[in-house]
Amino acid sequence: MFKDKKAYHSTYHLHEDTTLSRLMPEEDVMEIHFIEINKFISLWYEEKLNALDDILIRWLLLLGMVDGRNKKVYAEIYRELEELAMEDENLRAAFDTWEEISQSPETILAYQSRLKYILDEEARYIDGINKGREQGKTEGIKEGLEQGRKKEQIELVKKLLQRHETVEEIMDLLGLSREEIERIKDLDLPQD
Repeated sequence: MFKDKKAYHSTYHLHEDTTLSRLMPEEDVMEIHFIEINKFISLWYEEKLNALDDILIRWLLLLGMVDGRNKKVYAEIYRELEELAMEDENLRAAFDTWEEISQSPETILAYQSRLKYILDEEARYIDGINKGREQGKTEGIKEGLEQGRKKEQIELVKKLLQRHETVEEIMDLLGLSREEIERIKDLDLPQD
């Protein structure tokens, strides 16, 4: 594409045509990158690139390993990527996935089915956790309200007893049984 340049990677920024000032130079909000794979592969074969020092080179090796037009896989690049994948976890994951999906149509279908199953199971697991949290939250609120209601009821019974209301009157007012009132009465009421 850029015959006058030896570099395989060219980066361009936007500028205003009349003043040649860059658009937001302090932020570099937009760049255009050109990567010429043919130049890249040539430089790699000439051993002018070190994949250990540059992550871009590793990823470009992965992308450039297959020549789709000629239906060819560069065996030398493949071997180097295998070695590089031992040291780069992200590259290893990408390389493993590429190997899995570049198999036969049956293998691809099996891979996709397995991946779908894993994603579905993960979604069900996350959904279960979320539903469990919601249910727990709801039950916790109900339990807290019930405990608060009971505590208020105990306080009210204590106050009525301190005012010398009869057990029958309290039963009638609050709808409690005699046993419940007696139990509350036996709690730590202040002795006169």
